[in-house]
Formats: sequence, structure tokens, C-alpha cells
Amino acid sequence: MKKFLKISALAVVMATFGFASCGDDDDKEIELTEKEKELQVINESFLKKNIIPVYKSLADEAILLRDAMEKLQNDKTEANLTAVCNYWFSARKYWEWSEAFLYGPADEYDIDPHIDTWPADIPEIEAMVRDEAKLNNIQQHIYNNVDGLAGFHGLEYILFRNGSKRAVSEISTNEMRFAVGVAKDLALSCCRLEAAWSGKNNIAQKKQDILADFDVTDDADNFGDRLVNGYDRNGDIQGSTSQIIDGFIEIVNEVGAGKIGTAHNGEDVGYIESPHAYNSIQDFEDNISGVKFGYFGAVNATSSAGDESISSYLAKINPEVNRKIIDAINYCIAKIQAMPKPFVQNYTDPKCGDAIEACEALEKAFEEAKRAIEQQD
Repeated sequence: MKKFLKISALAVVMATFGFASCGDDDDKEIELTEKEKELQVINESFLKKNIIPVYKSLADEAILLRDAMEKLQNDKTEANLTAVCNYWFSARKYWEWSEAFLYGPADEYDIDPHIDTWPADIPEIEAMVRDEAKLNNIQQHIYNNVDGLAGFHGLEYILFRNGSKRAVSEISTNEMRFAVGVAKDLALSCCRLEAAWSGKNNIAQKKQDILADFDVTDDADNFGDRLVNGYDRNGDIQGSTSQIIDGFIEIVNEVGAGKIGTAHNGEDVGYIESPHAYNSIQDFEDNISGVKFGYFGAVNATSSAGDESISSYLAKINPEVNRKIIDAINYCIAKIQAMPKPFVQNYTDPKCGDAIEACEALEKAFEEAKRAIEQQD
């Protein structure tokens, strides 16, 4: 059985890639194979059950973090600081889950480096905290800065020391002003991500207002349509599925070779994520959890979520590879959980090497999955 995709639907893809139609071709139908039909359903399900829910929740939590930060600025109490820190952790979790799909706007709009470059540029942060002129227009200065100042780690440096929240009395007025600017910018960036995948008109009015207030105009691309119909691969639906798997491979590699391996192997012992909040190992685990949810087809899924996941598709065409991936995911998470905390004080521990090897095994399993899908007739 074959399904037909009408040219009106394909026009979204053609417009995205700058293709032009001509003459009688407008009335033709594009024929999809049974394989393409199945993969298109998987791509759309991944968008609706993974990407959009994660970015929606990320934006929601980032807005709550912004509001809590403004409340703290106006009322410096330990309870209000605790609330800010809790929202930092909850937003952080959704961001780390989202690193399973960093292609699209996170990459093309430079949002990933803007809100998640680490280690934080502490001298630059401290210089900005002393700069009254910049503090008077702090969100604009944060928005125009890319590396090491904004986002999660700029806030982390203000909020945490040695794995604990700072005493509220230790946070200066200028640090508060800086942190409010960073929190507002973080909320803006997270709303941009949700809008770019969902469509700007499909997000909450409050989020549309945030984008409008800062005159964001570059979020017209509908990355959701692009993923479903052939993300950046000239309408190649199978290419979109391969892109999803590539996203898994890239973050697993980053966790093993980069986030853990750079410090563990002595390449750069300062290259440690979330060192002030002691959240590094939780970050690593959340990255792999995001991959697990993506592979199983829905946020918080612990097994294949119906017949529209990559796991369910692999179970049909190559059950051995599917089982290998599931075992490798579980093993990888277990090895990360076994690492001694905090990572910033224990990065030389042999258990970190075990986690690196587990990430390498998971990478290889996903490479097998990608080949199995691409070679399937």
C-alpha cells in the first residue's frame, strides 16, 4: 500500500528550501513509499510528543524562573532565593532533555551557545556587574552576547557556590540586576525555541507577548514542518528520521567524549558543566534520558510509546539492534549514576571512564540503527 502526499503539503517544504514549482507540475501528486509513509508518521510523532512538549515546558519554567528572579530582586529573602534556585533546576532539566534535538533553531539561531556556553566567563560577568551603563540596559547587552555570559551558567554563577545556594545577603544589588537581565533573556530564548518548532501563533499569548516586546522577527521558519517532511534534506523523509538519530548520537558523544571525557582525560580540567551548582552528573543523566524518551517516542516513556516510535520501527525491521539500543541506554544511565558526586571534585575517578565507555557503546548502537533504517527496502 502507498500513500500520496499532495503538492499543497509539499509546497511547505519547497518554500522552506527555496524550490520553485512551475507549469502543470503544480497539479501532480508526490508518491510516497510505504517506508516513507511510516517514517513520516514517526517524524511527526517525535515532533508532537518530544520536541514540542519539552520546549513548551522549558519555556514555561524559564518564565517562572524570570518571575521568581524579579520577585527576589524586590524582596531579598532566603525563601525567594530558594524558589529561584528550584526553578533553575527544573528549567535546567528540560533544557538537558532538549539537547537530544539541538538541530533546528537551537543551532540556526545560535540559541544553544547563547544560553548554555560553559564554563561561565567569570571575569566578564564580574566586569558587567561593575558596569553601571551596561546594567542600565542589561537585557539588551545580554541579548547581544553569545559566549559564557548569558543563560543557565551566568545565572548559576550568581546563585550557587560549592553545590549550595548562596546566602541571599551575599548577592549584591548589581548582581541581582545582572541576574534579572539574564533570566529575562533566558525566558525570551526559550520562547523562541518553542515558537520556532510549534509556530508562533500556536504558543501561549504571554509567550507571544514576550517575543513581541523584544521585537523578535526571525522566528517565522516552521521547523516542525521541515522535520516532518524532510528536515534540510531536500524533502527526504528518511533523511529526517536519520537527523533525529544523528541528534541522539551527537549528544551521547558530547556527554562521553566532551562533558565527561575532557576533564577525565586531562585535556581541560576546567571544562566542567554546572560546577557551581554541582549539577554536572544530573546534567549528563538528563541528556541520556532525553535520548531515551526520544527513542521510545514520548517524554517520560520507559518503553516504546506505541507504534510511532523509532524503537517500535526498529523492533520490526531489526529487533536485535532495538534490544541492543535499549540495553545500551539503560547501561549508560546506570554508569553515569554510579559516578561519584560532585563531578567537579571526582572527574578523575575510574567510574567516569566506565561512563565514557558506556556512551561509546550507545553511540555505536545508534549508528547500527541508522544503517538498518537506511538500508531497509
